[in-house]
Amino acid sequence: METPFRFISLGGDCQPGYHSRRVMESQDIPFVFDWLETPIEAAISLIETEFRNFFAADHLLWENRGDYWSVTDQVFGVTSHHHFKSGAPEPIELVAHTFRLFGRRFMNMLRSDLPAIFVRRWIEPDGPGREDAAKRLHDCIKVFRPDNVLLYLQPHDPGGLIINGRFISAFSPETKNPAEWTGYTALYDRNFNRARRLSESLNINL
Repeated sequence: METPFRFISLGGDCQPGYHSRRVMESQDIPFVFDWLETPIEAAISLIETEFRNFFAADHLLWENRGDYWSVTDQVFGVTSHHHFKSGAPEPIELVAHTFRLFGRRFMNMLRSDLPAIFVRRWIEPDGPGREDAAKRLHDCIKVFRPDNVLLYLQPHDPGGLIINGRFISAFSPETKNPAEWTGYTALYDRNFNRARRLSESLNINL
């Protein structure tokens, strides 16, 4: 799907980041939410605090998963399943430093002259529904640019498409098989096109 639009993931897991980079072929460097499990309240808190002390060493909860560690920042409730191979101090600080750099890059992007279509996928730690929280997340990014669009993908209403200003809530079913972690490409393309058409109808020059 060719697109001049910028699609930026707001989590909650790897899926939106994968598809955002798929359609943004030149976007090689991931954004901070691309490879983390981030509850929706955590995404709001991270933006509001500008990622200060994100993944600080004394905030981390470690769970050994065999060939990797699942590591949670207990202050924000954000979990990494991909970055930590050991509990050695130097790699911990290197990974945390990288997360903070990505956080600063994200904040700089929010403050740039270019609006974007942000993509948020519901995850189980969000709890039931949570469209109210998705709208608060949209309010959070609109502080930086009122013309930013939020595409909220949720599995709770298979018949519903809600468009409220620059907020879109669209159905996106969960995939239970870990081998299908990327989700449904055709459905992502359809929802991305919906967001793009909304942007065009609102005369947003992305």
